Amino acid sequence: MSPQSGPVVVPLRSVEQLTQLYRDVLSPSFPPAELVSLSSFLADHAAGHLESLGVVEVPDGAAPPSGQGAAGPGSGTADGEPGEAPAGRVVAGVVGSWSAEARVLLVQYLAIAPGRRGGGIGAALLGAAVAAWLTNLRPAMVLGEVEHPGFHAASEAHGDPEARLRFYARHGGRVLAVPYFQPGNAPGAERVPALLLMTLATEDPTATSVPAAPLRTFLREYFVDSEGSLADDAPTRALLASVAGERVELVPADELDRVPVGLLDETSLRAPAAPAAL
Repeated sequence: MSPQSGPVVVPLRSVEQLTQLYRDVLSPSFPPAELVSLSSFLADHAAGHLESLGVVEVPDGAAPPSGQGAAGPGSGTADGEPGEAPAGRVVAGVVGSWSAEARVLLVQYLAIAPGRRGGGIGAALLGAAVAAWLTNLRPAMVLGEVEHPGFHAASEAHGDPEARLRFYARHGGRVLAVPYFQPGNAPGAERVPALLLMTLATEDPTATSVPAAPLRTFLREYFVDSEGSLADDAPTRALLASVAGERVELVPADELDRVPVGLLDETSLRAPAAPAAL
């Protein structure tokens, strides 16, 4: 990656690249409760449930990676043939999860390696990924999860939620008026309270609300896939009730007082445990 050409975004498909992305970019950027395990991360890519794109920094004198387009989760390489992974170090990545039934694409992770933040890498990565997914998948909406800055403090290790919210807002992000929290990554796993669920792209960019039906399908599918079942607890019921109507309001990022907060108590801080084996 040369300063003159700017960041080049390429699909990340090899186990080596995906492991680099997880260990060098995602792990330093997210608290453990927000990350799936490395084995699950690799397995979900192999099964086509996740797709990652990234910025790869190559050694001086090496050929830069080619800017291949993203084909979308589950679709293999853009040209239908196994892709040769460009040599170099993965310095940034974005991970998308596609719900074909809901026609919703969730950006599960977007991060830049420590020491490489700034210089437009995040903007280039997000722009390239969303553009490719819109072209190849034609989703009803592209979503992202962001920590609520009123409930999550900034840290040197995991960044500043307020700055992250401003970043997404600059790129068209708006907040869904739902009391969102991140589901646990497995039965009994810790959930993450007080997150914001944002739209990064919608079918009608001028609309002030979005259809609720795709969100209902997406949320049910996401929570069951993550936690193993759909919990019957107050926070989950409140979240599903917020998408029970025909449409869900979109709120500007600077008006968070209009967005209900997905808080959790001691009884709901973890996903329901898996049923005991008989």
